[in-house]
Order: sequence, then structure tokens, then C-alpha cells
Amino acid sequence: MAKPIVKLLALFTKQERRRLVPITFAILSVSVLEIAGVGSLGPFMAVIADQTVIHRQPVLAFFYQLWNFQSDRAFVIFLGIAVFTVILVSTAFRMIVLYGMSRFVANRRYTLGVRLFRQYLYQPYQFFLHHNSGELSKNLLAEVDSVINGVMRPIINIFIHGALSLAIFILLVVINPVVAVASFGIFGLAYALLYGVIRKRLSRHGKEVREANRLRFKTANEAFGGIKDVKILGKEPFFSYAYSVAAKRYASTQAANQILSTIPSQAIQSLATGFAIALVIILLIVHGTVAEVLPLITVYAYAIMRMMPNLREIFHDAVQMRYHSFTVDALFQDMTTLPQPPQMPDKKAMKAAPEVLPFARGIVLQQLEYSYPTSREPVLKQLNLSINRNSSVAFVGATGCGKTTLVDVIMGLLKPTGGAILADETPVTSLTDEDTRKRVAAWQRNFGYVPQQIFLSDDTVAANIAFGLPQDMRESASIERAARAANLHEFITTELPEGYDTVVGERGIRLSGGQRQRVGIARALYHDPNILVMDEATSALDSLTEDAVMEAIRNLTHTKTILLIAHRLTTVQGCDVIYLMEKGRIIAQGNYGELLENSPQFRAMAKVK
Repeated sequence: MAKPIVKLLALFTKQERRRLVPITFAILSVSVLEIAGVGSLGPFMAVIADQTVIHRQPVLAFFYQLWNFQSDRAFVIFLGIAVFTVILVSTAFRMIVLYGMSRFVANRRYTLGVRLFRQYLYQPYQFFLHHNSGELSKNLLAEVDSVINGVMRPIINIFIHGALSLAIFILLVVINPVVAVASFGIFGLAYALLYGVIRKRLSRHGKEVREANRLRFKTANEAFGGIKDVKILGKEPFFSYAYSVAAKRYASTQAANQILSTIPSQAIQSLATGFAIALVIILLIVHGTVAEVLPLITVYAYAIMRMMPNLREIFHDAVQMRYHSFTVDALFQDMTTLPQPPQMPDKKAMKAAPEVLPFARGIVLQQLEYSYPTSREPVLKQLNLSINRNSSVAFVGATGCGKTTLVDVIMGLLKPTGGAILADETPVTSLTDEDTRKRVAAWQRNFGYVPQQIFLSDDTVAANIAFGLPQDMRESASIERAARAANLHEFITTELPEGYDTVVGERGIRLSGGQRQRVGIARALYHDPNILVMDEATSALDSLTEDAVMEAIRNLTHTKTILLIAHRLTTVQGCDVIYLMEKGRIIAQGNYGELLENSPQFRAMAKVK
């Protein structure tokens, strides 16, 4: 039970841990008030049973004389009001403390969620090649809530209810040690035995519900992400069944958890009723008269009434902690082992112009190598090439030859495992340079990237072109400039009902393939990059649409450095240099005509005899 608590505290910042100190003192203060509320009932009921106690009890007699009461009846009324006020103040303060605790817990959901999101977001590109997006989304959206509601909130509740129960126990020990120890011994033993019986089942169910939840997220993410394929191939039954299995497993384990956390409490409640009856009988036997036993019965009855909900909550929260403890392990693993993100920037820093690595002459690759962590041999092997500024360069070759990997390395998405990348003779990456991350980020500001599949958010055309910028930071002039360069402005202003404010739908479903690609080109050009990368950006388009997209690219020739990855050789005919790749090496280079004349492999790709 202690391990989740230690790990959870490790996820807090120093400031968050310091906030627990005043909360702890507040909870202890509630416990003191609880003792005062329960303890004040004894003297009051003793006075009700026998008003002569007022004059025989030193403390009561002192206050009777101090405030100059004229009758025992008036003092009894005053005493009743005082007891009620103490209980009322205790309850009110308890509610205030619980509100503060709820605010603290809710804010930790916010801070943990934001920190985990930033932790994932700032990981290197290679991290996302080996992690399922559904798994990351589940951790971010479901596991954070599970940690807060299933572990953190129960821990705090156990502390609150435990402190209140301990305070009542101390009071009962002062009144009658034997009865108090016997009471807590019976209930404590009963709860311990019940928890011991279900403990292993809780652990097993906790693991099962986490795996079932992972499968739910994965199935839903895959089904909705590939909805067109699902519809065309008629795969609704497969995904329906897969989600049904995961959802049923999730629901079953949740139901089992609810049963295990509530049934024992009901059993203890019956035990408490029997114990209360036995206690009254024993007190009557020991003390004899009702007048003598009434104050004790009142105190014990009220104490049990206040204590039983606390004990039930402690047991229920202990069950929840055990059930959800594995989610803490998942968050602890990611938030303590992954590289930490930089400090959160403020709005002013976000508006500041980003640092850009100078790029005036060209790019040079020297003995460049790259190996994926899971591959046995390098994907790129000792590549040497130069790319002049404002030239157009294409990389062609069979699938798996290393084209995309090479461009990913050039863009700084993948760190080379050998060799170097130079921009104007300045090393972009280094295997030992501690400042590589900052330098790579500055280098990446030179790039605009157009992939084969353009991701469009369910937002306006303007928002998708100025991707990642809030509305107050978007520049209308830059949006229009980028749209004109992508041959998109006329379509937006004449065919879309609300122009640049038209919502394109999720993943741009309301636009054609060519229109989505041109939005992608406009997005890449919004920041006016020095280098434009086209990663098979026209391979999924028909010939007419491809021509329209390539016309937009040709308009940029010799005004920007253009890197193209292509299967269709028709898209690279106008490039200054074409590199033909095979198994991670460059086997031929030149313009289109030179390669047709000198390279049999290129002629075969071009289907020219």
C-alpha cells in the first residue's frame, strides 16, 4: 500500500508537496473539533439525566457561577446551545477542509495531465515510432483520471477519515479504555480479515481493467482513424466485436470492483448494530441505572454514528487504491524515465520570433549513417552529398531504400548514428554535443513539410493553414500569401461558403484529396520556410490533381530549397538533381536526362528502353 503513495508523491512538484503541510494541519484541527463535539455530549446528557450534576461537577459549577445563571433550567438550555454550536462549527470546518482537499485533488488532475502531455509531446520523433497513439491517449485521458480518482483521492480520504476515527478512539479510551479497545479491536479485525480475503482479487482485476481499457482506446482509435477503409472493406463487424470484447471485460472488472468494495461494508454495518445493542446491555449491567448509563450510551452512540461512515470510507478507499495502484506505476514510469520537457513558455515567449539556424549556402552530409534501434544493419550507409540553397532535389528509389529516413534525418527528426549534417558548414547534430536539442530545434525552423497524408483538424481553413497558433496570433496576410503560393486562394474565396472561415470537418473530410494537399502546402509555407520537403505528397492523387499540386511547387522553384521524395518520376523531371537510392546508398545522381542516359536502374524505373 505504501508504494503507490511514495510514487504518487514523487510525481508532485516541491511546491505541490509543500501545500500538503497546511492541509495536514487543517485535518488535525478537524479531528480536535470532532473530539470536542463528541465529548461535549457526555456532560450535557449527564445534566439532562440529573441536574444536580451542575453543582457537583467542578467545571460545570465554575461556569454556572461565572455567568451568574439564576436557574438550572437556563443553564441546561445554554449548555444544549453550546453543544450544538460546537458540533455545528466542527461540521462547518470539516466541510471547508473537504472543499479545500477537493480543490487540491482537482488541480492535481490538471497539473499531472498537462505535465504528462508535455512530456509526451516533447519526446523525439523516434519515440512516436515505437508507441501507439491510442496507448498515449489512454494514459493521458484515462490513466490520469484513474490515478486521481482511484489513488490520490482515496489516499487523502483515508487520511481524513483515519484522523477523525483516531480522534474519536482517543476520546473513548479516556472515557473507558476497555470498551474503546474492544470496540476498535473487533471492527479493525473484521475489516482486516475482509481486506485480506479480497486483496489478491483486487490486484488481478486492476491489471485486467487497465489492459481492457487499452484495447478499448486502441480499437476505437483504429476504427475511427481508418473509417473510410472500414466502410469500403466492410470491417464494421470486426471492430464491433473487438470493441465489444474489450468493453465487456472492462465492465466486468469494474462491476467486480464495485461489489468487492461495498458488500463487506454492509456486513460490517450489521456487525456494528449488534455490537451497539450488546454495548447498551453491558453498560446497564455494569452501572445499574439508566440515569448513570445514559451519558455513556449517548457518547458511544454518537461516536459510533460518526465513526462507522469513516471506517466504511477507509475500507472503500483502501479497495480503490489497491484496484488502481497499477495506473500509478504507468504514470511514474513515463514521468520519471522519459526526458523532461523544457519549462512551460508564457504567452510573450510564444509570440517571440523563434531562433533559426542560418542557412545561406547549402546542406552537406558527411559519411551519414542511421540505424533504427530494432534494425540489424544501418538503413543509411555512409552517405555523402551536397544540396545547394534554392535548388530542387529529389530522392527516388524502390520502397524501403531509405528515402524517407534520409529526409527525416536531414530535418532533425531522427538523430544520425554516424557522420554529420552541416548547414553552411555548421554542424546541425552531434553525438556528444549537449546543445544538440536546441540547435536541432533552430535548424527545424528552416523547414516546411508536406506529407503524403495531410492531417487537418476540425477547424477553419485559416486555422489549418496557421496550424498550432491561437486565433490572436494568426496573421491574415501570411495565411493569404501561403494560400496564393499553394494555388488555393481562388478556390477558398470563390467556392467555400465562408472563405477562410469555412470549417473543413474532421481530417478535412469536406475537401477533396488535392484540396487537402494544397492546404498542407499552404501550411508548410505559412512561416515562409527556407526549405520545403514534399514526402510523396502527390502519390495518392490522380494525374490532373497531381498536376495542379505540382504547379504550385514549380512556382516556388529557385525561390526555396525543395526536397522531394517520389515514386512517380513525372514529378521529379524538373529537379536540378535527382539521387537514386538503393539499400541505404546513393547509386546514381544527376538531372532527369543524365540519369536516363547513364543509369540502367533509373531507366527501368522510368520504363524507358
